Amino acid sequence: MKAHRSRPPHDSLQTALRSAFPIDARRLAVLAALVLAMVQARTVVLYALKSHVDLPGTLDMRYQRLRRFVQFQLPDGLFTRFALAILPAGDLELILDRTTWKLGQQDVNILLLSAVWSGFSLPLMWTVLPHGGSSSQVLREALLTRFLTVCPDRKISGLLADREFIGKTWFKFLDQHGINPCIRLPARATVGIGKMPVWACFKKLQPGEVRRWHRRVQVYGVSLRVCATKNLAGEILYLAYRGRAGINLERYGRRWQAENLHSALKTRGFNLEDTGVTQAERISTLLTAVSIAFIWTCVTGELLAAKTPPKRKKHGHRTVSVFRLGLDHLQDLLLHPSRASWQALSGLMPSFDW
Repeated sequence: MKAHRSRPPHDSLQTALRSAFPIDARRLAVLAALVLAMVQARTVVLYALKSHVDLPGTLDMRYQRLRRFVQFQLPDGLFTRFALAILPAGDLELILDRTTWKLGQQDVNILLLSAVWSGFSLPLMWTVLPHGGSSSQVLREALLTRFLTVCPDRKISGLLADREFIGKTWFKFLDQHGINPCIRLPARATVGIGKMPVWACFKKLQPGEVRRWHRRVQVYGVSLRVCATKNLAGEILYLAYRGRAGINLERYGRRWQAENLHSALKTRGFNLEDTGVTQAERISTLLTAVSIAFIWTCVTGELLAAKTPPKRKKHGHRTVSVFRLGLDHLQDLLLHPSRASWQALSGLMPSFDW
C-alpha cells in the first residue's frame, strides 16, 4: 500500500475515481461527494444527504446540485469496466436477478446483472424495467448484449439464474453466445421431445437425494442436462445445466450472492428502497453511486479481515461480513474527521486505482 499524506477525503476519492470515470470535473466532484455521503449516512435519500456532501454552497444549493447530478446519465460501460477490474483475470460466472420495491403505487423494478465474487455478487450492469413483475426475454437479451458489447474480451463460463429467467428465445440466445446456463426450472417446465413436465421426470425424490436424468434433453429448444434435488424442508430444485450435476448444484448455490448484494444495497446497508426517485435514468445514476460505495466497503472489509481475521461461527461463516466490516470502518472514519482519519481514508482509496 502506498503511503499517502492526509488530504480531505473528497479530494482523495475524486483523484482515485478520475481515471475510471473521465467525466466533467464538476460532475466527478459531485459523484465523489455523493459516494462519501452515502457511506457516512447509510442512505441514498438526496434530501438527507445534502447535509453530508462535501460541496460548497447552502443546503438548498447542495440539494439542487445532487438532484441535477442524478438526472445525468453516465456513459454506458464506465461503471462496468470499473467493477470488472476488481476481479482476477479469467472466466466470469454471471448472475441474473431482479430487485424490486414499491414507492406508493409505483413499482421500482431493476433487472441486475452481477458476477460471482466473495460472498456478495459484484454489480456490473442493469436495466430499470418500465413495469412491475418479471422481465421479458427481449429485455434480458438487450441487457446481456450491452454487457457483451462493453466487455467483448471477457469469457463467460456460465450464467446462474432463478426459475423466472426461462424461455425458448432466451435459452437459444445464451446457446448462440456460448454461455452455459445453470438455471432453475419451474416444475411445470417441459423437457424432451415428448414435452414431459420436469416434475414427472423426478417423482418420489427423497430429502437429500440428487437425481440426474440419464441423457441430455431439449430444454426450451436447447440440448441440456437436467437434475433434481430435494432439501430437508421438502422443497425441490430442478436445474438445467451443462457438465456435471454436483458441480452445477454447487455453482447454483452461489446465486445466493445476488441476494446478499440486494440486502447490502437495501436494508443492511444503504437503504436503497428509501429513495423517492422513480425515473429510470435517475435510479440508474443513483445505483451507480451506491454500487461504487458498496465495492469500496467490500474491498476495505477484505483488507481489514486480512489484517485481523474476524471471529467465525460454528458453521464457519464470519460473525461480521466483509461488507459490514468495511462499512462500519469507513463510516467511523468519516464521522470522526481528523488528520489521522483523513490519512487512513487516503490509504484505503488507492484500491480504486485498479
